[in-house]
Amino acid sequence: MNHFFKYTLPSIFFFAALASCVKEYETIDVIDDRNVKDYIKQNNFSVQEYNGSGVYYQVVSPGDGPEVQYSELTPALITMRSIDGKYVAADTFSTVTRYYNYLGYFNPEPVRVGIKEVLKKSNGTIRMVIPSRLAFGRNGTAQIPGNASLDIVVKVLDKTKIPQYDDYTIKKYLEKNAMTGFIKTTNGIYYKIGQEGTGSPISIDSTVVANYTGKLLNGTVFDRAAPGSEATFGLGAVIKGWQQAIPLIKQGGNIRMIIPSGLAYGMEGRSPSIPPFSCLDFEVAVTDVK
Repeated sequence: MNHFFKYTLPSIFFFAALASCVKEYETIDVIDDRNVKDYIKQNNFSVQEYNGSGVYYQVVSPGDGPEVQYSELTPALITMRSIDGKYVAADTFSTVTRYYNYLGYFNPEPVRVGIKEVLKKSNGTIRMVIPSRLAFGRNGTAQIPGNASLDIVVKVLDKTKIPQYDDYTIKKYLEKNAMTGFIKTTNGIYYKIGQEGTGSPISIDSTVVANYTGKLLNGTVFDRAAPGSEATFGLGAVIKGWQQAIPLIKQGGNIRMIIPSGLAYGMEGRSPSIPPFSCLDFEVAVTDVK
């Protein structure tokens, strides 16, 4: 018996000491919840938790358009930031922040749930603060770091009112950049002729040689044909905005035109360089007409 206590008591003390040295690590749920609540408090957000999920919602502006459906194509503008500030996507003219697809495909899942169950209608805006475990998890995405809790603001547009949205966007763009002297066509193109040109007139059947620059409204150049490497194209084969505005000048002329999305690449845009429902800024100089 004495031998039993001789060897077992030191063993008991050893394992007890070992157990006392084991550090208790917090789960990601605990870390997420603390960080999200601290972020909400610091920013004084008036939000509500959704069904005890750890996701917080705030309807910034109620929707007054048609009810949204998971099975419908939904246009939306998104701004997103990680609550630690390491990731920010706030340029709503970029590919990352424009959405046009079925609402049921919108990721992460709490975003589509918030739009459908909390915002409910288009032409409204909702904020969502989402813990990392319900966002993109520990792996993140190509742009978003792992374990990033997100503050996401989504403006869901009424797709029947995109022409009005385009017109508002173009007006704000002209104002912001002090661009004056532009004329609006009946179809919503804003244009300014630099030189009318004195050469051959241009029609929808013309083949045009031109140099040009095409930009998004954030200044990103998505296409260019510089002097010395002019592009040759049939006017009937290009976007409708060009078909309607280029004939306003003649050979030797130049024009700047801000084209609404409906006369450019439409709701879908042109991946990867032109986001959905993008208005476009073109400067075009026609050097030859065939």
